[in-house]
Amino acid sequence: MVDEDAERLERANEELRLQIAHARAAVYDREKQRKERRREYAREYYAAHRDEYLDYQRQYRAEQRAKDPEAYRAGKRERNQRWRDSHKDQVNARLRDKYRDNAEKHRERRRAYYAEHAEEQRARRREYYARNKEKQKASHRAWRDREKRRQTAGLPTQRLHRVPRDERKANGVAADAFFSRTWTEEELMAMMEIFATPPELLAAWKRDCVRARATYTLAEQQEELARLQKELNRVAPGPKPKPTLTPQQIEEARMDAIAKQVNDRLRHREEPRRVHHLDPAAPHPMLHRPNTTGLSR
Repeated sequence: MVDEDAERLERANEELRLQIAHARAAVYDREKQRKERRREYAREYYAAHRDEYLDYQRQYRAEQRAKDPEAYRAGKRERNQRWRDSHKDQVNARLRDKYRDNAEKHRERRRAYYAEHAEEQRARRREYYARNKEKQKASHRAWRDREKRRQTAGLPTQRLHRVPRDERKANGVAADAFFSRTWTEEELMAMMEIFATPPELLAAWKRDCVRARATYTLAEQQEELARLQKELNRVAPGPKPKPTLTPQQIEEARMDAIAKQVNDRLRHREEPRRVHHLDPAAPHPMLHRPNTTGLSR
């Protein structure tokens, strides 16, 4: 039987599981609302400025194409290749369906291509071997060593070959039938007698496993609950929302604004005094009468 410590740990784990479930639900709801607000804002902004976005994109592409056509085509090829790399499963599935629909046609086209370009294929293989000579030699040495160990151990020859789809299906069905066969009661009883474990050892092992599992789960759930509580208590970044004003405060703010406008309009401001000269000891400039004759004697 399980001891009292394990039962106490199980009860504590159950309470923590409930708290974690509620905290996760709260975090999920808040994050969902935030993302929905951002998506709604993005949709509204794009709907209001859709023509501007499209014009900007067309203009940018035209400028890039006119500035450097080769770089524009290279960038387009790179973007397409990145899309294919990130959607390999989708691309491969489409190619498999295309090949499966016209398998014989593709095989015939491949055989015809290799027959017409046999010399090019041989030249390409020779060039690849010359460029990767050490790598090819290392691969051949590894293959020979592996074959030598296989023959020394008396293992059969391992050869991989292509199998038609119908044969693959038949092999899969046969494998499932072999590995999922039903054991007879006599066979099960014989195995139980051979690999039987003493009851006291099995009970002690179960108690230790339950206690260790409960202790580890309790510590892990405590960390998870602390993280979720910190996430819930975290203040959202950005300016804090302003407190809601009462009707009296709104009326006072309106009257203050009107008084400020009236005060600015009726207030008399004196013009700033100008410094008449840089040198305080020099005579005032107005003491020199201007020359009205236009001549300088």
